[in-house]
Amino acid sequence: MRSKIFIITIASVLTLFAISSPAIKLLERAGLFKLPELGNIIEKEKEYENPVLDFIELAKADIADTYTNYLPGYAYIVTAYQTSQSNFNRPWNDMLSKLASAAAKPVSAEPVETDAVDSTDVLEASNDSAEVPADTPGEPHIVSSECHFVRSLGEGINIYAIDAVRSDGSKVGLLTSAFNTGVDTYTKRMRRTAEQVNAIAAANTDVNVYFYMCSRFQDCEAFEDVVPGEPSTKPLVDEFFSLLDPRIKTDRLKIDSLDDSVNKLFLTDHHWNAYGMYEAYCDIVNMIRADSPSVAEPRPLGVRYDVEGAEYYGTFARTSGYYEYTDSFFFYDYDLPEHELVANNPYNFETVMKRYLSGKFSKDLGADHYVNFYPYAQYLKYPSNSTGRVLLVLGDSYSRGISELLASAFDETYIFDYRRIHEIGNYNDFIAEHGITDVLFMQYSLRGVFDNQNDNTLNRIKLD
Repeated sequence: MRSKIFIITIASVLTLFAISSPAIKLLERAGLFKLPELGNIIEKEKEYENPVLDFIELAKADIADTYTNYLPGYAYIVTAYQTSQSNFNRPWNDMLSKLASAAAKPVSAEPVETDAVDSTDVLEASNDSAEVPADTPGEPHIVSSECHFVRSLGEGINIYAIDAVRSDGSKVGLLTSAFNTGVDTYTKRMRRTAEQVNAIAAANTDVNVYFYMCSRFQDCEAFEDVVPGEPSTKPLVDEFFSLLDPRIKTDRLKIDSLDDSVNKLFLTDHHWNAYGMYEAYCDIVNMIRADSPSVAEPRPLGVRYDVEGAEYYGTFARTSGYYEYTDSFFFYDYDLPEHELVANNPYNFETVMKRYLSGKFSKDLGADHYVNFYPYAQYLKYPSNSTGRVLLVLGDSYSRGISELLASAFDETYIFDYRRIHEIGNYNDFIAEHGITDVLFMQYSLRGVFDNQNDNTLNRIKLD
C-alpha cells in the first residue's frame, strides 16, 4: 500500500512538472507575468543545413529550456539561494580582496585622461540634458574604490563588486567581470578570431570592412589597480588589433578608467548604457565617414529621459545573485526620421517610450529593461537618406540599443547577431544581392575578440 502511495505521489509530481512548465512558459510569452531572469540561456548546440536535423536540434534546446528555467519555483529558489550564498561568503571574500589590495598600488586620485567622442561639434550641439563625458575637467570623478569577489560563473568569468567614492563625496557601486579561464585558452581563441575576421575581410575586397570593439572594464590598463590579483586584458586586445589586416579600420568604446565604466556601461550588466551607445555611434560613424563622406554626420545627443521606478538588475546581478546594486534606467529620444524596421517582434519607439514614461513596464526583480526597451532589429531602411551606403553589421546583443540610431546614418542596414549569423548564407552572394558597401564587426570583447563561449560563430559564414 505504501509503495503504491509513493508511486502515485511521484507520478503526480512528475505530471505536474510536465504540464506546468510548458504552461508557465506560454503564459510568460503571452505577457501575463514575468519570471526573474537568471541569464541561463539555452540554445542549439549545433547548426545543420538539413532543415529536419536543425528543427530537431532547436526542439531539443526548447525542451531543455522549458524544463530548466520554467520549472515551478525554480527561478525564485535559485535567486534566493544565490543571494544568501553571496551574503554568507562576503566576509571571507572581503578579507581576501583586502589582502590582495595591500599588495597592489592604490587607485589614483587623479582622473584618467581618455579620448572624448571624436566630433566636438556633436557634443556642443547637444541639448542641455546631455551627459558629459566622464573625464571632463571639473566634473566629479572617482577618487577611491574597494573591490571584493562575489562568485565564479560557469561562463568562464569571475564577478567582482566595486564600491567607489567620487570627488564630490557621492558613492557608486557596480559589478564587473574577469576571466577565470586560463590565459593560454583565451589567447588562443583571440588569435583564432583574428584569423576568422581577416578571412571574411579577404573574401570580398569590394566592400569596406570595420571592426568596433564593445569594451569591458578588464580591457583597460587601470583594471589591475581596481581589481587586485586579476590581469588586464589590454595587452591581448592590442595584440588582436595588431593581427588584423591593415585594410580593416578599427576602433573601440573607450573604457579606460573606472569613471568610463560607470558612465558608459550599466552598473550591473555588461551592456553599454544609453550614453555608451551614443559615444559608440559617434565613433563608428566618424570612422566610416573617413572613407565615405556621404554617410550622415553624427546627430546631437538626444533628449534624456530617466524612467521613474525602472530599477534594473542586469546580467551580472541576476547570474551571481548579488542584488546590492541597481541601475536606474534612462534613454535618449533622437527624434529620428520615419524609417522601416524589421525586428523579431513588432516594435515602435514612440509606443515603447510612452509605455515606459507612463510606468507601464515590468517592475519584477528580473525585468531586463535593456531587452524590453530596445528592439532586436534585423533590417532598417531610412527612405529620406541618399548616402549610397548599405551597412552589414555582424554583431551581438549590443546591436539592440544602437540599431535605430546607427542605421540613421545609412540608406539601409542589415544586422545579424551570432544567433542568426548562419542565415547570411554565402557571404559574397549576400553582398551582391543586397548591395552591401560596408561591413561592420561590432561585438562585446568577451565574445567578439575572446570567443568566451567557444562556439566559433564566425565560421558559420560561408566564404566559398
